[in-house]
Amino acid sequence: MAKYRFEVLRNGKSLGDAWVDLRNLSDLRREALRALHDISVDEMVSSDLDETLTVSVHDDGGRLVYAASIAVSQSLAGEDPAGH
Repeated sequence: MAKYRFEVLRNGKSLGDAWVDLRNLSDLRREALRALHDISVDEMVSSDLDETLTVSVHDDGGRLVYAASIAVSQSLAGEDPAGH
């Protein structure tokens, strides 16, 4: 197993990081996408703004080995997207 640092960014600003032990790259991708999904639900439900969340994964040497992002543009039905 290898140790990887997962960092979560919201609109380019770090929300935090955590170290995770994983067996292979398939497990790494699955875990990163699962984290991105779970965090996006929690973070974006409290915001009316367009948001971008990114999970970046670094190896124990600090090298970026994987990154995934999700962008959400939100509007309520009947609202003017420009806010008018």
